[in-house]
Amino acid sequence: MKAAVTREGGFTLIEAMIVLAIVAILSAIAYPSYLDFIRKGWRTEARAALMQQMQQQERHYTMVGRYLRYEGDSGGGGSGGKYVVVSGNCEGRGNIGSCIRLTASLKPGLADPQVGALWIDSTGGRGCDGTHRNRCWQ
Repeated sequence: MKAAVTREGGFTLIEAMIVLAIVAILSAIAYPSYLDFIRKGWRTEARAALMQQMQQQERHYTMVGRYLRYEGDSGGGGSGGKYVVVSGNCEGRGNIGSCIRLTASLKPGLADPQVGALWIDSTGGRGCDGTHRNRCWQ
């Protein structure tokens, strides 16, 4: 008589490897998209911080007749923001009193190679330092 061969339920090693390969492929596709959405959120924070600080600078200029040097944080007075906003002279212009450029740079440990640091100046100019300059203010 032949003994009946019974097979216990479960997955074979090949089946498990195929599932693992599928998950790895999906992760390789999804992770860069996830990072792109995260960085878009960061850029929105930087633009908001720049616009808020420029409004304050314009108010100060209206009252006093000159811009004020600034170095601060985008986190609404705390350290929760991803960017640091600093002021500087406009390119090709005189001192900071007559024209100001505000630059938002990511804090150490964070990177956005496509856009880099965002900036805005009191003449209405705005841009960024990254490789995809068309994405700066979108």
